[in-house]
Amino acid sequence: MGVPPVSQASGKPAGSKTAAIFDLIVSVSLVALFFGVPLFFTGLTFQGIAFEKQLYFYFWLLIGLIAWVSKGVITGEMRIRRTPLDIPILLFWAFYIVAAFFSLDRWHSFWGFFGDPSRGVVSVTALVLAYYLILSHFNEKRFKAIFAAFLASGWIVVLWSSLVVLKIRFLPAALEKFVPLSPIGTVSTLTTFLSVLLPLFMTGIFVLWRSDSQAKRSATRMLLTVLLGLGILFDLFLLLALYSFVTWAVALIGLSFFVVYILAQIVRPSEQLTWMPMLIFVVMLVFLMIGSNTLARATLPIEVSPNTTLSWSIAKETLKEHFFSGVGPANYGYAFSQYRPVEYNLNTLYTLRFYQGNGLFFEALASIGAVGTVLLLVLWLSFVSVGVYLLSLEKQRNKIYSLGLWAAVIMFLVAGFVASFNGPLIIISALLGALALAVILWESGSEERYLQLSLKAAPKFALALAFIFMVVSAGVAFLFVFMGKVLVADMNAGKAVRMSAVQPSDDTALLLIRSIQSYPQEGRYYTRLGQEYMTLANTEAGKGEGNRDNNRVADYVREAVRATEQGKNLMPNDVLAAESLALIYENAALYASDALPKAEEFYKRAQELEPQNPLYAVKIGQVKRTQGDAKPEGAERTALYNESKTYFDDAIAKKKDLAVAHYQLALTQSRLKDLDQAIESTMRAMQIDKKNVNYQYNLGVLYQLRDSDGDRDRAETIFKEILSANERLIDVRLSLGLLYEKRGNRDAALAEYRKMLEFLPADAGGNVAETRTQIEKLIQNVQNGTGNLTRPNQGQQAQTPVTPEPPVEGSEVPVAPVAPVQPNQSPLSPDQP
Repeated sequence: MGVPPVSQASGKPAGSKTAAIFDLIVSVSLVALFFGVPLFFTGLTFQGIAFEKQLYFYFWLLIGLIAWVSKGVITGEMRIRRTPLDIPILLFWAFYIVAAFFSLDRWHSFWGFFGDPSRGVVSVTALVLAYYLILSHFNEKRFKAIFAAFLASGWIVVLWSSLVVLKIRFLPAALEKFVPLSPIGTVSTLTTFLSVLLPLFMTGIFVLWRSDSQAKRSATRMLLTVLLGLGILFDLFLLLALYSFVTWAVALIGLSFFVVYILAQIVRPSEQLTWMPMLIFVVMLVFLMIGSNTLARATLPIEVSPNTTLSWSIAKETLKEHFFSGVGPANYGYAFSQYRPVEYNLNTLYTLRFYQGNGLFFEALASIGAVGTVLLLVLWLSFVSVGVYLLSLEKQRNKIYSLGLWAAVIMFLVAGFVASFNGPLIIISALLGALALAVILWESGSEERYLQLSLKAAPKFALALAFIFMVVSAGVAFLFVFMGKVLVADMNAGKAVRMSAVQPSDDTALLLIRSIQSYPQEGRYYTRLGQEYMTLANTEAGKGEGNRDNNRVADYVREAVRATEQGKNLMPNDVLAAESLALIYENAALYASDALPKAEEFYKRAQELEPQNPLYAVKIGQVKRTQGDAKPEGAERTALYNESKTYFDDAIAKKKDLAVAHYQLALTQSRLKDLDQAIESTMRAMQIDKKNVNYQYNLGVLYQLRDSDGDRDRAETIFKEILSANERLIDVRLSLGLLYEKRGNRDAALAEYRKMLEFLPADAGGNVAETRTQIEKLIQNVQNGTGNLTRPNQGQQAQTPVTPEPPVEGSEVPVAPVAPVQPNQSPLSPDQP
């Protein structure tokens, strides 16, 4: 009864064959991880390449875990390798879960934040499982397959990136729009990956020319050596071409580690190759002297990350209020917004919001607190001490593989302190770290110790293994279904965003609704749907009177509010969700008078979440002024204008060179009839933003309103200067015509009004036809002597800047910004009027 069935074909127990199949599946999954993570992307999702690689990692890890557990059930035992890092890993992992429980956003702390889920509990758990999967299934044959797969993957990345940087087309035009410049996510993280490849490529060459190398045939060895050599040359070329994106401390410290062990003869490659690492190190130093260059033919993106000073400031301020466990895993974006210093506004890119820190160390301080960071440092230090200790012992073992892998790991550890570190790098560094530890234990001849769970031993182990199998099976089934739904949701969202960039439509909104149906827990989809509906409402509202469907506009606005409110409810501490809802309500006020108080409420909530952002003070000030405009002349209106003025003053206090704040202050001062101050504020705005036609135009209007000595001449000069750059600006030409009327120069005024008619097609309908009728009335008033100097509001306040060319029937006239393309991009802009 206890004898397993025997296969008649081979004479071996059937269970051993099945176990061998599962063992092969483990090997395939590991090779797929090391080969595919650097390369995999689809370009079809909304969240981007980091999200795609994360799902790829989960998929192959789950395949490997299923095979591992299934093999244990077939063989009756499951072996988990014990390592020197077991206690630090488990302590860090346990505290990470605790920190997620006390997080300000538990959902995203558990699953990971939108765009890059690598900081979530699920991702950290997956990395721990990958560590034990690699260590527990390590053998020489499997390692060589994994190492070869990673070198091949790195070689392809180097070739791919070289072609892209040199702008050599190698893909059909239809596919190019889906292809990223960097397969690792950003150019900065690509250069870190390229730096890591250098010692690994050299290790590959050293192994090929080692006396015990299995590449006996000289032709094979030469071919592989040439390929790896080309990989090194192209790698060096990319590091030079992408000089400004390289964190040189990472590359130089890692290469120094590699060279020192060779010079000390602790690791001894073939004598004919010892020059190679030293030459590459010298070449890197030469690159530092060369500096920035123009080798890259492709247009490189502008990439920024918080510098060390800013990162430390964020971490320090966060620890004052969230000392032990931080704001929660994957919640660095909250900490950045809440605690960014006012000095950040001095940066020209002050509107950028960072969801990851500069290096994992500073990010950890803010997101998992002092305790979590200490545990992370203990894990890192334990890892490094084990590796350096074993690598330095028994130099007669000549640990060539270990040296290359540990040099790469050292680079990742340095990058963890000083460089951008996105999800793909976290996965790659964790995989290589686990492999490096397994290899150093193997090359050092360390004793292998395992935790064995056996169905054949005591009942408690049998129950434990059975329980593990049931939990893993249920968990895998759930995760496969869940990941599939998340992937489908994000691909629908990605398709919607691409379509919307060309032409927003009901179809784009429908795709976003499908995303929500597949993954209703993600607030970003609701926010993006609300932005899409508001864009559709503005598009419909911008149509001509005969083509506009007001009921449709109202429906779009209601759906925009409903969707964005749900996004805010799912992410109550997310500043982007708050500002998006505020912006929706502000624009909904064009269609519903009771929306402005809601806009004010959520702009204030956004200001609570990001108190040093001056744009929120500007927006609240605009809302207050609009509320004042709706009131009759009197104390209440004046009070609202004065309150509006205090918000603009606050924005200027936070950022003195914020042109839009000075300009909006000028508009409010003109309403308070303080024209001298309004002119002074407008001139300050123009000093900051000299090319802004809106500011120039309204300065001319303010001179018209004040009408002191020389003001008419100043206004005329400004209007003519604007029209010399663009003669089709209707409002400017109208103001110039009115100025001529005021001077009694009827012929000049008529000339300006008739010039306006030339830019408006006579056979046009809709808004254009209405505008032509109004201009013809202006001409008639001048001709019959009535004149046009009794225009409503003339002499009371500056005109709201309107500088587009004449609208064409059916054209879009959005009053809100177009919905953002990037998943975490703010819809606000300092250039908004």
